[in-house]
Amino acid sequence: MDWTDFQLLYWFFKKSGKVLYLGTPEILRFAILNSKEVYYVSPEKIDFKSPRLKKFVESPQDFDLSLLPKKLNRIINFLPFNVVTSFKVMSRYLNLLEPEEKILIKLQVPKKQAQYTDIMINDLLPSFNISKLSYLNIEGYKYVIGKKL
Repeated sequence: MDWTDFQLLYWFFKKSGKVLYLGTPEILRFAILNSKEVYYVSPEKIDFKSPRLKKFVESPQDFDLSLLPKKLNRIINFLPFNVVTSFKVMSRYLNLLEPEEKILIKLQVPKKQAQYTDIMINDLLPSFNISKLSYLNIEGYKYVIGKKL
């Protein structure tokens, strides 16, 4: 991660209150340190302990949304699915995200499919009422930051 990517990630978390974290816990510690509350929904068990962390060891596809706050400030999507499935699962949670608030999505695609994925992302985001703000690269993976319209 270069300095620009770190700044983008920092600004993503700045003033983040309630954060929904879906999927693998790669940056969960960073999210906990920089947020007021983190709701972690994943079948993956973790050993993190923090008063800011609310863990739900369940599949994000089947999770009961009534267990979450009515309004969220950020969504982090680290679901280990292809792009279409990842967006489909994430779409269940988008009504909890306030307008003008942000999402971070990890794009888990082979390098040779990155260009195709960029085209697909440009089509998918508007259909979910999200505008793309920027891309970042962290440890060889591509991420997109978007904002709900």
